[in-house]
Amino acid sequence: MENAESTEEEQPTMGNASAEPQAESAAEEQHMDFSTEIMSVTEMEQSPDSSPDLNEDNTQESEIPNIESLQTTDIEADFPPDFDKFWKVVEDNPQDFTGWVYLLQYVEQENHLPAARKAFDRFFSHYPYCYGYWKKYADLEKRHDNVKQSDEVYRRGLQAIPLSVDLWIHYINFLKETLDPADPETNSTIRGAYEHAVLAAGTDFRSDRLWEMYINWENDQGNLREVTSIYDRILGIPTQLYSHHFQRFKEHIQNNLPRDFLTTEQFVQLRRELAAASGHSGEDGDELPCGTEDITDPAKLVTEIENMRHRIIEIHQEIFNHNEHEVSKRWTFEEAIKRPYFHVKPLEKIQLKNWKEYLEFEIENGTHERVVVLFERCVISCALYEDFWIKYAKYMENHSIEGVRHVYSRACTIHLPKKPMVHMLWAAFEEQQGNIDEARRILKTFEECILGLAMIRLRRVSLERRHGNMEEAEQLLEDAVRNAKSISEASFYAIKLARHLFKVQKNLPKARKVLSEAIELDKENTKLYLNLLEMEYSGDLKQNEENILSCFDKAIHGALSIKMRITFSQRKVEFLEDFGSDVNKLLDAYDEHQALLKEQETLKRRAENGSEEPDEKKLLTEEAGLASAQLMDGDMQVNQAAYNYNAWYQYNYQNAWNYGQYYHTT
Repeated sequence: MENAESTEEEQPTMGNASAEPQAESAAEEQHMDFSTEIMSVTEMEQSPDSSPDLNEDNTQESEIPNIESLQTTDIEADFPPDFDKFWKVVEDNPQDFTGWVYLLQYVEQENHLPAARKAFDRFFSHYPYCYGYWKKYADLEKRHDNVKQSDEVYRRGLQAIPLSVDLWIHYINFLKETLDPADPETNSTIRGAYEHAVLAAGTDFRSDRLWEMYINWENDQGNLREVTSIYDRILGIPTQLYSHHFQRFKEHIQNNLPRDFLTTEQFVQLRRELAAASGHSGEDGDELPCGTEDITDPAKLVTEIENMRHRIIEIHQEIFNHNEHEVSKRWTFEEAIKRPYFHVKPLEKIQLKNWKEYLEFEIENGTHERVVVLFERCVISCALYEDFWIKYAKYMENHSIEGVRHVYSRACTIHLPKKPMVHMLWAAFEEQQGNIDEARRILKTFEECILGLAMIRLRRVSLERRHGNMEEAEQLLEDAVRNAKSISEASFYAIKLARHLFKVQKNLPKARKVLSEAIELDKENTKLYLNLLEMEYSGDLKQNEENILSCFDKAIHGALSIKMRITFSQRKVEFLEDFGSDVNKLLDAYDEHQALLKEQETLKRRAENGSEEPDEKKLLTEEAGLASAQLMDGDMQVNQAAYNYNAWYQYNYQNAWNYGQYYHTT
């Protein structure tokens, strides 16, 4: 199977997008627009609306036709014979990366451009971080002599992953191959591409090849001053080959004249600085000139050149020393990164741990720009881990609201379309910002994508409740009860609906009806009885006595296990003892309780004799439900042990209650 990157040398890439310049604009204007957007990537100030949408339905303006939007059966009919077979695999399961690999290999082999466009465009809507496939797509267009379309593909790829050093290098080489050398704008176009590349990816720890390529190109053009300017920048950036850059910089200084590699302003300033340091004012005829004039004395000229070189290297030595210290603090983290590129295969735990620790270090010690760049590198390698996206969004909350929204949008719409937590956090963020409709849309869209998640339905309910839409909240719960796929699921939502009706809308009769209907359908569900009791206990006990006793009777005479029926019976006796108005009911309840105890003893004896097996699994299930129900509100005026009656009695009384000491059996 082909790697997501197609090569082993994939560098960390960045998923932040920047608005693409129009293909019809002049070259310099294109790069100016592109540069502005890439610079804003690190500031994260752009709106998601201005960012490229990698879905095939919302691609950039391009001369590449959107094949899927062409309702032309003739084009579809001309597709390669096995295209539909491969397409159906990824259409049914877009997360099947192997299926995508086979599809893309097939369309490449067939060299069918419309089919390839359809396949690649859909693939990148799910996996935009695979830089190797952007290169393959661009090469395919180029092989068909579609130079503009190939350029467009590269630009789309760089907008999806502007930190990809490899993709920038491929794009610049593409420009060198396709631009007309005789065109006076060619060099400025290539230089503009280099500038945008180092602005977007130059702070990456492994961006050295890009910087070297830029320096070598300027050297080949004879632009020594540009070379010096580039070195001034790279020597202050912590990169893997920081020492190599400094050595090459010193060679550059030693092998060229200061007048050639310094700007006029830099040259004059340095000459004056050296003159002041040596006590020369430049005012007397014998003194050294303080402007750009040549020194006529060969010995003085050589001395000045050497002094200038020494001073320049001395200044940059200080920058190098500081940079070396910064590199040393990050070296261990960088060495531990074994897979800086994207792949669908899970990362080792030690890799995830290293990313977490590296991010914590950079947040504590680095600049905002370096933190953002590291996060962007991280969410390439860890694109399928929602923890890192969430951490990124949380970090951005202190810096840019649009940045937070952009992170959540990329995570939820592209990389983690089926992860509930990141969607819930995005919706909560939008709710915090007052964008209630957007929060609704996020939750509803996700629920339509992943059906049956209770946590999403309940979050939708709570959203409506918080904003006073009680009818909508009730309707959502009623729909959940009605559309439940099992009786237990319907009971779960019935409890939520009843509690909403009782606690929020103060409608006890309606809540009682919901639970009573649920009990009729799910007679063995202990939680239904417990929640009904809780609601009945919350009212006036004297007025509500009949309803409470009715609830007890439903549980005692229902389909629950003997152990749970005894528990409810014991609780009924306790209720009548504490709050009952009729002693006859108390005595009847006690007699009923004794009968249940005898029934339990009979069942135990049968089980011991082997004639009947106790339903242990049922008991465990009901006890688990009972334990969870004990975590409900304290409306029944009891503690968490409320339904563990022996424990409750032992806690409140010296001895467990024994009703037999008050009543004589007959």
